[in-house]
Amino acid sequence: MDYLSVSMLALHVICAVTLLGGALAWRVAAIPGIQLLEAGTKAKVDNAIAAAWRPVVIASVLGLLVTGVYNLMHRTVQTKQFHMLFGIKMLLALHVFAVSYLATRPNNARRSRQLTGIVISGAAIVIISAAFRWV
Repeated sequence: MDYLSVSMLALHVICAVTLLGGALAWRVAAIPGIQLLEAGTKAKVDNAIAAAWRPVVIASVLGLLVTGVYNLMHRTVQTKQFHMLFGIKMLLALHVFAVSYLATRPNNARRSRQLTGIVISGAAIVIISAAFRWV
């Protein structure tokens, strides 16, 4: 058994779950909860969550990039279908990376919409990743 490959795959999944799960929790639970607060505290709490989330986003994106390159280089079968799905997955991943970083900016009026986009793109990435088992 190749322990390094298993570790890299596990780390890749952990980083993906952290990034997408955090975005989902922020969008589905934190933002509606923040809307229940008084007007003066809404922006403070929202910006505090964004500031705390930014290092997690950066670490997850870096982890996904490093482990993703490793996993790609150690994949033995690469068919035309694999390359097509991989290209789509990479475009969606770049969207998730960029918008995740942008969503952590202070006083971001579009944060809710950006988090929704991250969740939708992330779900598509998970579906494509599952399809890799058959190509």
